[in-house]
Amino acid sequence: MTDNDIVISLSNVSKKYKLFNSKQERMKEALHPFKKKYHKEFYALNGIDLQVAKGEILGIVGMNGSGKSTLLKIIAGIIPPTSGSVDVTGNVVPLLELGAGFNPEFSGLENIYFYNSILGYSRKDTEEVLAKILDFAEIGDFIHQPLKTYSSGMKARLSFAVSVNINPDILIIDEILSVGDELFRRKSFAKIEEFFQAGKTILFVSHAAQNINQLCTRAIMIYNGQVVLDGPPKFVTMNYQKFIFSHPYQRERLLNDYRELTPGDDVVDEDTDNQPIEELLPINTKVSSPEILTKSEAYFIDNFNPKSTVITRNANLDISSVRIENSLGTEVNCIIPGEDYIISYKINFSEDIGHINQGIGFKTELGVVVTWRYFPNCNGFSREYYKAGDILGVKWRFRCSLIPASYFIGITIKRKSEGGEEIVYKGADIDVFQVLGEKGVDRGGFFDAGFTIEITPEK
Repeated sequence: MTDNDIVISLSNVSKKYKLFNSKQERMKEALHPFKKKYHKEFYALNGIDLQVAKGEILGIVGMNGSGKSTLLKIIAGIIPPTSGSVDVTGNVVPLLELGAGFNPEFSGLENIYFYNSILGYSRKDTEEVLAKILDFAEIGDFIHQPLKTYSSGMKARLSFAVSVNINPDILIIDEILSVGDELFRRKSFAKIEEFFQAGKTILFVSHAAQNINQLCTRAIMIYNGQVVLDGPPKFVTMNYQKFIFSHPYQRERLLNDYRELTPGDDVVDEDTDNQPIEELLPINTKVSSPEILTKSEAYFIDNFNPKSTVITRNANLDISSVRIENSLGTEVNCIIPGEDYIISYKINFSEDIGHINQGIGFKTELGVVVTWRYFPNCNGFSREYYKAGDILGVKWRFRCSLIPASYFIGITIKRKSEGGEEIVYKGADIDVFQVLGEKGVDRGGFFDAGFTIEITPEK
């Protein structure tokens, strides 16, 4: 990392707050003739040194109250540090609190111009992206009504739409956002993914280790206003999880260990294995995984379509007639765990493409990849040479072992080239389906592994 690469630089940054036990004590201190102190000092940040390079995606983890939000607000210029220096190069768009910076008396449209002016954008700049903002927010004629008449969901949609449809140099995201229904949430996360893929500098706070590991290029852990870990995402999240699941009396020892850690090291908490575990199930009990409660059969919902579809073509071909079918060939998009289904589509070639490789995958609404598969294999290509005018029917068969939720289908086609391979078609979120059942009742994650349990007394 050279000095020219650095776009965020913090040197010995601290943020101190005065804490009073009551309003009366605050007043006494303000009026005391001898400046007697009635407050306690609290350091939300204490001597932070941090550098972030252009195009870096920095994940930030830490317990509630550790100083994450304070750090982001200082970098965004929302609050000043008490001491230390902050140098930020480029325009910053913070996604911290949805609706922050809006005026409840203004209409939605007026708030779009108002908020963008705060961020330093001219009226002309806003007009260039206004259609995208309105289309993304999906609040219709309410855009002309005062913000105070909006529901909380409408405020969130508008705020998010304004923030992500500006083209920032640095994007700050405090926690994964949950806005609207599942389709709108996926649309929101897909927009954030565009920033990741565009090489923007991003600061990303999340309590979900899998999101940090998948999306970020580097991560830090903050505790009591200090950076205690800095390194590859998996290295940081692994040790952070050990920290938060440890007992309070063990944490100081872990912090001392972390100060001496380098990426690639691992911390094993020997005391954890000796902690007593209470068995809540009766002995001599054999329990199988409960049946998932679902409707009796899969079915189809009209207009249940993804709002986050992005299609990229580098050749003259198209995919059409994408659908999910049950074993009888009936189109469905609400399916049942444990049953077999088919995802079918047609590939229409309008130019000579040659030997192809195609892949399919599922994502959650957060954009987490659940599963993917290529055919013939990752590096293989079809024996057939496909030419202009060819139409290819494709059917992917799969058994649904997914946990109840909504999932988004992506399709990729590559062709063999002199350099090895070239992506000629990429359809992100090209279709959506829902797995039926009671979400989160007794299982979690992405798929049902069919766990069973057997408990017997030991003499």
